[in-house]
Amino acid sequence: MTDMTSTARPHLNRRLAEFGTTIFAEMSALAVETGSINLGQGFPDTDGPEEIREAAVRALRDGRGNQYPPGPGIPELRTAIAVHQQRRYGLSYDPGTEVLVTAGATEAIAASLLALVEPGDEVIAFEPYYDSYAACIAMAGGTRVPVTLRPHEGRFRLDLDELRDAVTDRTRLLLINTPHNPTGTVLTREELTAVAELAVERDLLVVTDEVYEHLVFDDAEHLPLASFPGMRDRTVSIGSAGKTFSFTGWKVGWVKAFSPTYFSQTARPDRADRLIRSLDSQIPCAA
Repeated sequence: MTDMTSTARPHLNRRLAEFGTTIFAEMSALAVETGSINLGQGFPDTDGPEEIREAAVRALRDGRGNQYPPGPGIPELRTAIAVHQQRRYGLSYDPGTEVLVTAGATEAIAASLLALVEPGDEVIAFEPYYDSYAACIAMAGGTRVPVTLRPHEGRFRLDLDELRDAVTDRTRLLLINTPHNPTGTVLTREELTAVAELAVERDLLVVTDEVYEHLVFDDAEHLPLASFPGMRDRTVSIGSAGKTFSFTGWKVGWVKAFSPTYFSQTARPDRADRLIRSLDSQIPCAA
């Protein structure tokens, strides 16, 4: 019998071959093993508001959350997301064409990159970064280009010269996380202005991971990049009910994009991972 072990096709897509167990799984296992406090994952010490939990229970009992939801998410939640953005930031989104609900923010990131990045495109990400960024960029066939946030005067700062130098003719997209995980820094108006100007100058798309938008302290202020001049039609913004309401296990995230073209491409099942959403989680978030 011929030994095929040396010539057999690998089971795993070569784009993902370099990725193993996530650092979150490793740290969580160590925390359980040693009885340590787990600072490795972004989950809270306590569950979120009682009224939201009760809304989920009512949805299940009333039969409102037990069958398939609409593909883009239930209208009530999409409308609530749009209303929140208008009220808090002055950003006007059409809930019918510019808001998409996903199974957590990580799926929103993956769907956005799969929709917008072609094989060989370069994607700039600020390092250190959430470890799923690397895998999502790889799945899209992109090339990850890290730009390091560096400590300066008590906070981590974006080196704008390093960012400009990182942009090449192959750069397609900037993947930005603010408020930032894991450093906790919040990009300033000056930093975001420079990012916006660079994106416009070099015709770049930007995906902004804003899941910690409501977890800011001291005198920090979260400013959505989409609100800056020239960024309305080139920014895809991502949010999370799990982070906002302290229900990370519910896996409810969303994508907001002003361009219907970006929105429709992100929602396409052949360009994105399957959008499997929990309806019973969407209903209390909308409430």
